[in-house]
Amino acid sequence: MRHISSLLIHGSGETSSTPHRSLKTPIYETASFDFESAEDAEKSFMGLNDSHAYSRISNPTVTELQERLKLFSGAEQVLCVASGMAAISNVFITLCKSGDNIITSRYLFGNTYSFFARTLNSFGIEARFTDFENLEVLEKNIDGNTRAIFVELPTNPQLILFDIEGIAKIAKEKNVVLVVDNTVLTPYLFPCSEHGVDIEIFSNTKFVSGGATSIGGSILVYKSDKWTANPKLQPEVEKFGTDAFFKRLFKEIYRNIGACLSPNNAYLQLLGLETITLRIDKIVDNSTKVAQYLLEHPKVKAVKYAALPHDPDYERAQQLTGGRPGCLVGVELQDREQCFRFMNALKMIRRGTNFCDNKSMIIHPSSTIYWDFSPEEKAKMRISEGLLRLSVGLEHIDDILADLDQALNLA
Repeated sequence: MRHISSLLIHGSGETSSTPHRSLKTPIYETASFDFESAEDAEKSFMGLNDSHAYSRISNPTVTELQERLKLFSGAEQVLCVASGMAAISNVFITLCKSGDNIITSRYLFGNTYSFFARTLNSFGIEARFTDFENLEVLEKNIDGNTRAIFVELPTNPQLILFDIEGIAKIAKEKNVVLVVDNTVLTPYLFPCSEHGVDIEIFSNTKFVSGGATSIGGSILVYKSDKWTANPKLQPEVEKFGTDAFFKRLFKEIYRNIGACLSPNNAYLQLLGLETITLRIDKIVDNSTKVAQYLLEHPKVKAVKYAALPHDPDYERAQQLTGGRPGCLVGVELQDREQCFRFMNALKMIRRGTNFCDNKSMIIHPSSTIYWDFSPEEKAKMRISEGLLRLSVGLEHIDDILADLDQALNLA
């Protein structure tokens, strides 16, 4: 078996199967495809062959990205969609109906929280925001209408690493689907296949895209028999067994919502996958050095990065990620004003909302991602006015530290 870095470059095939033996997957930038016959068209729409009919449903460039992500993750099935939020919405609309509930933490990315608290709620689906640091409380919130437990690993931007193995154990005992947003770590740093996860989600926009070249998301489905406990999926369970969730997702929800990934974006993300392990290795090394530097700086109030020995999640980071908890560093300054002065003094590090980018970026979550949340909501989510989210990039470590130093001195 080849190493993952080789598989992501070459795929599983020994030779090129593309027309003209192209060494890069062509961009099939087309809406529709020709059929050899009326019978062939009928079989395609019935799912009886592998031909492509319409790029909203499937496309050869997107299919190749999905195949590479299977190699990356060990997932049974992969579906690529238009964004990370499209991945989340497709998953929960597939799993849930009115009257159902999901269990999640309050410590979530702003749009994910809004989707659960507002959008799903308007369809009669309850999100139970629970204390994931107390697994007894989490377990007590599960009832006969619970369809999933959702976890960000780590939480964004609080950077908490929950006890995913304890959560997976509860999910197994209760026969509840476990969904993990693995955007920050990817299967390279945290292999969901080894930790009892049923569905993995990540934003391709981050590490996969190779430097924020494009927007996209992925849904990765692992082998599971939990679909049998979901009333909404019973027709698919009877027809497809352990493929029930993916069949419902692909045949109905994904097609009807229409959040397909464009072929051009799939091509860019295929290029990003070829170098993802190199970039993650370098970025995590930079992040650890940056976190250690900030921890020792007199103008920094606190630092959150689980590779630091003082961090409350240090042991868990060692266990789950081999001591490599990704690119995000939480930086706590005195207040909003100091944060703004510091950000405005940066010369190389960009003020931007992306992360896991080639470029180092920083953002003040309270005034941006969570700007429309009340002070009470922010407090419950541990979004303070002094919190900054720093995404460390690929620049030379000396240049990153120099920019941080001069900006802190000015702040």
